[in-house]
Amino acid sequence: MANLSIILLLLFIYQAAALLPPRFQWKTMDFAWEGAERESALTNESYIPVNNMPTGIARWRDKLFITIPRWKKGIPSSLNYVYLNGTQDAPLHPYPNWNEGCLSSDGTVISNRTVVSTFRVNVDKCDRLWVVDNGVSEMSTDVKQVSDPAVLVFDLNNDSLLKKHIFKEEVLADTSVLTSIAVEIVGKNCDEAYAYITDMGSNAIVVYSLKDDDAWRVENHYFHFDPHAGVYKVGGIDFYWSDGVSSGALSQPKKDGYCDLYLHPTSSTKQFRMSTKLLRDKDAPKEDIFNGVEIIGDRGPKTQATACDIDPATNVLFYTQVCKNGLGCWNLDKPFSRENTPLILSDCNLMEFPNDVKADKDGNLWILSDRQSRFLYEAMDFGQVNFRVLTAPTSTLIQGTPCDRRSFFTRLVGRQA
Repeated sequence: MANLSIILLLLFIYQAAALLPPRFQWKTMDFAWEGAERESALTNESYIPVNNMPTGIARWRDKLFITIPRWKKGIPSSLNYVYLNGTQDAPLHPYPNWNEGCLSSDGTVISNRTVVSTFRVNVDKCDRLWVVDNGVSEMSTDVKQVSDPAVLVFDLNNDSLLKKHIFKEEVLADTSVLTSIAVEIVGKNCDEAYAYITDMGSNAIVVYSLKDDDAWRVENHYFHFDPHAGVYKVGGIDFYWSDGVSSGALSQPKKDGYCDLYLHPTSSTKQFRMSTKLLRDKDAPKEDIFNGVEIIGDRGPKTQATACDIDPATNVLFYTQVCKNGLGCWNLDKPFSRENTPLILSDCNLMEFPNDVKADKDGNLWILSDRQSRFLYEAMDFGQVNFRVLTAPTSTLIQGTPCDRRSFFTRLVGRQA
C-alpha cells in the first residue's frame, strides 16, 4: 500500500508538472493599446486595470480567446484574444477589432458586432466562434442594460458576423445570467446547428437553432442549485452561492443521431445528462422534459464546478474543481463513481479558482484560473500573478488515472490477477 501511495503521488506530480510553466499569466489584464490610448483610457476610466477579471477561454489556431465580463466599471472590451506565440503576459486584442470590440465613450454599442459582456465562448468544428452576450455592464455594482441579450456567430476565417439573434422576452427571465454555450452540429452541414446556453441566474437552458433562427427556453428542477452545496471556501474566503445550471458539454453523436448534454449547476456536486433529442424539440411535452434529465451520480463533497468540457479524442469529461483549486475528470466509457471521477490536478497557487476549461481539436486542454473569490469579496494583491492560462495534452493529464482508457489501476489489477 505504501508503494502504491508513492506511485500515485509521483503520477500527480508528473501531471501537474506538465502544466508548467503557465502558457500565459498576468498580474493585471492589459491591452494592445496604440499610441497614447492607454493613458487616455486610464484618465477617463474606460480602463481600470484592477477591475478586469477573465472568466472564459477558447482556442482557435494561433489565437486564444479570453473573455472579461463587465463585472465593474473600466472594462475596455469583453471579447478578446491573444496570439499563442506571444509573451507570457501578452496584451489582449479586442475582437473583432479595436473599434467594434469596445463601447463608445458614452457607454453604448458601436456596431452590430460589438459584444457587451460575455462569460464563456465556444469554437465549433466549422471555424465559427459562438458568443452569448448578456448585454449588461457593471454587473456587481449598478447594473446597466446596454443592449439586448443575444447570441452571435462569427466566421473566424474572416471575422465576419454570420448571425446575431436577439432573444425574445419570453426566452429569458428577470434574473437571467447567461454563462456558457455548447454547440451541436447536425451531420456534416454546418448550417444545421444548435446552441445550448446555460442560464445560471434563472435555472434554465436556452436552445438556439441556427437554421431556423429561433430560440426557446427549457426548464427542469435539476437545473436549480443544491442547498447542501452552496457553501464555498476558496483562497481563504468563505462565501455562499445559489447558482443554477452553469455549464454543459456535448458527447459525440449516438446511434440515434443525437448527443447527450452533460450538465451541472455550479452549486451542486451532482452530474446530470439530457438527450439533445428533447432539447431540439421546441414543442416537447413538459412531462417529457421533466423526466428527461438523468442523474448520473454525485462527485462527493466540495466538488462544485464552474465549467466542463469533453475531449473527443479520449472521451473524457474534464471539469473545474473550485473548492479544491484543481481539475477533475470522468471517462464517459466507465461507470460514474467517486473512484472514476478523481481529482487529477490541484495547486492552491497556480489554480486558485479554476473558472474555465476547454479541450481543443488537437488534443490539448486549456485551463483558466482567476482568483474570482478574491476579486468579488476581497481586495486582490495586484503585485502578484492573479490570472493564469495552463495547458497540456489531455493524454498526459489522464495518464495513469481512472480516466485513462487503460489506467494504472486496471494494469495493477491485471498484474495481480
